[in-house]
Amino acid sequence: MATMYVTPTVPSTTSNADGTAVAMLGGKQAEGIVAELHGKYYTQAYRGNSYIGSTAGTGVVPPIYTTTAQTFGIWNPAGNTKNAVLQTLDAGIVTAGTVVVSSFCLGQSLNAGSALATGGISAFTAATPQGGNIGISGGNSVRFTGSAATTLAATFLMALNYGFYSTAVTAASPAQSLHYDFEGGVIVPPNAAVWVSNNVASSFTYNITLRWEEAPV
Repeated sequence: MATMYVTPTVPSTTSNADGTAVAMLGGKQAEGIVAELHGKYYTQAYRGNSYIGSTAGTGVVPPIYTTTAQTFGIWNPAGNTKNAVLQTLDAGIVTAGTVVVSSFCLGQSLNAGSALATGGISAFTAATPQGGNIGISGGNSVRFTGSAATTLAATFLMALNYGFYSTAVTAASPAQSLHYDFEGGVIVPPNAAVWVSNNVASSFTYNITLRWEEAPV
């Protein structure tokens, strides 16, 4: 059976009727030219593979990344069949503490183990994340904490700056908030954990929300 080929047309000069069979447009380097029908996280959220982990309304104090007492993060136990693919991180100040200049970062724990005290994690206050499709509950296999974990000392993974830092907080000069889009570029594989921390010790309290998707290894 012969394959029917439809010659691509210039997108700026053409409007096709519904139901018309058209060829995918290509650029000068043979790249596909596409446009989103939905947001980039829609499909995974709709299919129940995307999750939202948040602190309580009172927030937490993100510690320095090297401490063994972390307050917010996700742990992908060894032996899991899913990768945690980070999507976005949001943080907003709840209360101000001692003024320091600091910035958010991610700490990492490798060889994190499959259960408590089998690797780099000795305690973990597990919480239940919300599904990205809020009509679907459960299904996550990556563990999440919005309050407390005890680990071996983590190491620095990456900065989450985007111009964000802690500084003097007044009504006239409020603290900055943070929105960071990982663009799917950070994968937490089984036997690893990541923590939302500061690069230096700080006593500011933040509401934090991390979104991630779980995809087969």
